[in-house]
Amino acid sequence: MGTGDFIKKPDRRFKLLILIQGLWALTLIVLALWWGTLLRQQSDEIARLQTQLGAPEHQVQGRLDRTERMITGESGAFVFIILITNGILLFFFARDTKRSRSLEAFFASITHELRTPLTSIRLQAETLTEIQADPKQAPFLSRLLEDVTRLESQVQETLELARIEGGGQINLQSVPLKNFLEKRILPHYILDENRLTIELRMDDAVVQADPASLTIIIRNLLDNALKYSSARPTRLSINGDKKSENYSLLVEHQNSTFQAEHANLGKLFYRGKNSQGAGIGLYLVNTLMDKMGGTADFIPKENQFSVRLSFHLEKGGNLNA
Repeated sequence: MGTGDFIKKPDRRFKLLILIQGLWALTLIVLALWWGTLLRQQSDEIARLQTQLGAPEHQVQGRLDRTERMITGESGAFVFIILITNGILLFFFARDTKRSRSLEAFFASITHELRTPLTSIRLQAETLTEIQADPKQAPFLSRLLEDVTRLESQVQETLELARIEGGGQINLQSVPLKNFLEKRILPHYILDENRLTIELRMDDAVVQADPASLTIIIRNLLDNALKYSSARPTRLSINGDKKSENYSLLVEHQNSTFQAEHANLGKLFYRGKNSQGAGIGLYLVNTLMDKMGGTADFIPKENQFSVRLSFHLEKGGNLNA
C-alpha cells in the first residue's frame, strides 16, 4: 500500500458540508426575500388604509418609505451576518481538514517506510536464531524476534487504521477459515510450546472475509493474549460453531490479566486499565468485522478474556481444507 493511497480527493464529509451550507444560504435568501415581500405588502396595505382614514398622503408615504428602508436594511444585515459567519466556519473547517489530511499523509508515509527495515531486521533475527550456536544467546534472540514481530504488527495496525479512517474499502473473498488459520497465521505463533499453546476446534467452513483484514484481526487477538498473560505458556482455545448462515469463532484466553470496562471495548484509543498498547487494536477488530458484514463481541471475565467473531458463510456450505 503506497503513501498515495492516503492522499485522497476532497473528503466526502467536506463535500457534504459545502452542499448543506449552500442549501442553507439559498434557503435563507429565499426566506428573506419572501418575508421582505410579505412585509412590504403589509406596509402598503396599512398605508392605503391610513390614506382612506384621512391621514395626509405625504405623511403616510414618509412612514412607508422609512418602513421599507428598515425592512431592507435590517433583513439584509441579518442575512449578511449569517452568511459571513457560515463562510468563516467553513473556512476554518476546510483549513483544519487540510491540515489533518497532511498530518495523516505524513504519518502514513513514515509508518510505511518503517515496514522495510523492520522486515529486514526480522529476517536477520530469524537467520541468527537458526544458525546461532551459543545456547546463552537463544533467549535474547527470541526476545528480539518477538519484539520486532510485535512492532511490525503495530505498524500494520497503524497503516490499516489510517486506511480505514481515510475511507478505504475491503475486498471480500471466500476464505476457508480453518485452512487460513493453520497455514497463514498460527505457524508464526506456535513455534515454542513453552510460550503459547493453541487448541483449535472448528469445521472446514468457508466464510466471506477480507484476507488482509482477517490476518490483522486474528494476529491482534493472539498478540494481546501474549501481552496479557498471567502464566506461561499462554493458553488459547479457538472454537468454531456454524449457526444458520453465520459461522461463529470464539477465541478464549484462559489466563488473561487484561482489565477493561466492557462498554468501552472496541472504541478508538480506549486502552483499558492495564493496557500496554495505543488503544487501536480492538477498535480495528470491531471496525474490520463490521466492514466485512460480521460482528465482534468482547467478553471480559475474571482471569479470562474472550472474543466472539461472527462471519457470513459462503453460500453453498463448507470446503475441505
